[in-house]
Amino acid sequence: MSPYVVMRKRIAFLFLCVTAFLIVLIIRLGYVQLAQGMQLSKKADESHFRGVPVAPKRGNIEDRNGNLLAMSISTETVYALPAEVKASGRAAETAQKLSEILQMPVADVQERITKRSALEYVKKKVTPEVSAQVRNLALPGIGVTEDSQRYYPNGALASHIIGFAGIDNQGLEGIELTRDAQMKGIPGAVLSEFAANGIPLPQAQQMYLAPKQGNTIRLTIDKNIQAFAEREIQKIMSGQGTNMNGQVPKSASLLVMDPSTGEMLALASAPTFDPNKYQEYDSSARRNIAIQNGYEPGSTFKIITLAAALEEKKIKPTEHYFDRGFYTVLGKNVRCWKAGGHGDQTFRQVAENSCNPGFIEMGQRLGIDKFYKYLTAFGFGQKTGIEMSGEATGILANKKKATALDLATMSIGQTNNVTAIQLLTAISAVANGGTLMKPQLVKEIVGPSGKVVEPFQKQEVRRVISEDTSKLEREILESVVTNGTGRRAFLPGYRVAGKTGTAQKVANGSYIQGEYVASFVSFAPANDPKLAILAVIDGVPFFGGAVASPPVQSVMLDSLKYLGIKPDLNAPLTPSKPMPDQIFAPVKKAATVPSVLGLPLGEAQKVLTQAGFKVMIEGEGQTILDQIPQADVQVEAGSTVLLYLGNEAGTQTMGQWWEDEDEDVEAIEMMQGRTPLTAP
Repeated sequence: MSPYVVMRKRIAFLFLCVTAFLIVLIIRLGYVQLAQGMQLSKKADESHFRGVPVAPKRGNIEDRNGNLLAMSISTETVYALPAEVKASGRAAETAQKLSEILQMPVADVQERITKRSALEYVKKKVTPEVSAQVRNLALPGIGVTEDSQRYYPNGALASHIIGFAGIDNQGLEGIELTRDAQMKGIPGAVLSEFAANGIPLPQAQQMYLAPKQGNTIRLTIDKNIQAFAEREIQKIMSGQGTNMNGQVPKSASLLVMDPSTGEMLALASAPTFDPNKYQEYDSSARRNIAIQNGYEPGSTFKIITLAAALEEKKIKPTEHYFDRGFYTVLGKNVRCWKAGGHGDQTFRQVAENSCNPGFIEMGQRLGIDKFYKYLTAFGFGQKTGIEMSGEATGILANKKKATALDLATMSIGQTNNVTAIQLLTAISAVANGGTLMKPQLVKEIVGPSGKVVEPFQKQEVRRVISEDTSKLEREILESVVTNGTGRRAFLPGYRVAGKTGTAQKVANGSYIQGEYVASFVSFAPANDPKLAILAVIDGVPFFGGAVASPPVQSVMLDSLKYLGIKPDLNAPLTPSKPMPDQIFAPVKKAATVPSVLGLPLGEAQKVLTQAGFKVMIEGEGQTILDQIPQADVQVEAGSTVLLYLGNEAGTQTMGQWWEDEDEDVEAIEMMQGRTPLTAP
């Protein structure tokens, strides 16, 4: 082969190699430019653009009517760019000046402004005066950026529901925590161009990325009904509770639900706290006891026993049952609260009288399997799913180990441990036609533009009892208030259903003698329930009906009026048999009693006389502490209003209610030596 041919082959081979290399290079350049271009450009921008974050405004929390419960107010944060501070050579001077304005130790300030990081916050949430002083100093590498701070305009109102947010606007408890993702928004930034040494470039390009405001959470809570509930709870916790003799319980809660939807209208607990300064309160004050604490419900649970017995057709309301004064199970006598028993009565009267032997008979007829079937169906022993962290499940007796005696005590509301939200949800199922609803706290999520981005519909869990059973039990429970043991919840002109409850307290794995959990549950109007209310008062030496029904009665009346639910012309104006602490005169010509609570005696007499009422006075003092009949009650025109005088809140004003028997306490005293259930 000639040298010329060899040369040509070498040139051709070299040309092919160069061509192949160029093709690979072009392909690589194309891949980098087209496929990786945006990513690499972003990295380049990040290397020479540094941003000062601009915090988004956290979304508001509102009640169902748009009233503000939580909001974010504008504030500012002082920041440092450590590279620029170091390059200026004035780090010590800068730290000294900032420490004086920010009231921080010089060493702490210097450590932050010289830290090895692109951006460092020196102090958050400073006042406008402080931020202005920092700006005026014009220190190198030091700036002020827009920020926001959480504010709760109503103080402690609904604090256990709302929760609170931390210094970085992160939700820590309550709705602030569970809906943090929807409320926190997306941060923005102010971007500036910097050289490699961290110094801003002269006439550098700047970009502003606007933050995106968070969504607003609109709750099912009604601010006014919540205020009614908290008013009654605070009266109880300040020693002004009716029939409490000035004593203060350990805790109390009052819940209001719309039984047809499961929407919570109020959820009040005490002790309480102000979320604006949550750090000043003990963690126990922030505990949502209505969701997280369990207790034995006592006779309020008889509503569930009655529902199961009616649904399974184990009893008829007109069927007769003879109460001997006790019920014997496995050699143990569970006594009726009435000495000698109620004798012959129908099962409707068993409910009206809250007769323990009669309800035990219902439980025995149901049997263990059927009874536990309804325990589960009504949601006991499991979480309701309400949007609150730390919800308790309650504790049920082990079905496999349960005896006939256990069934007897469970039938009257002893032994099993439930939460307030569980019980109210179950009672609401009885009231609404037989469907268990999931309790809800969030009504809808609203975007920054005001448009609803996520509505929440009612959630039916399961049907528990039939419409017919629900209607029948509503009628029976209404007669409990009109004719039976629930008369303290009676409201003239309204159809009210309800049930009282008393249970022993548990501490250190044993029952406490002489200290009770008092409760009362009610719903109205009984024929078409719009409200279901439960009050639980923990740690009192008194019985449920005497101390827990007055706050329920007060909240029920105020809420019915507030919602525009008018009295039923066919509803009774007086109960069939007044309790010792209630006075309802027979009504012929109705007149409304004005409120004179807190007025001086002379002024109160004048108000009542002008309204056409006579006045009777009891006690000593110059201030009206209580009145009977209560304000807004309709009684006969020209009748007498009894005024109780005193000088101190909490003075006993009611009748000798402690002379009454209590159906739960009688049963408790017959079951000494019991051991409370503990979580597995």
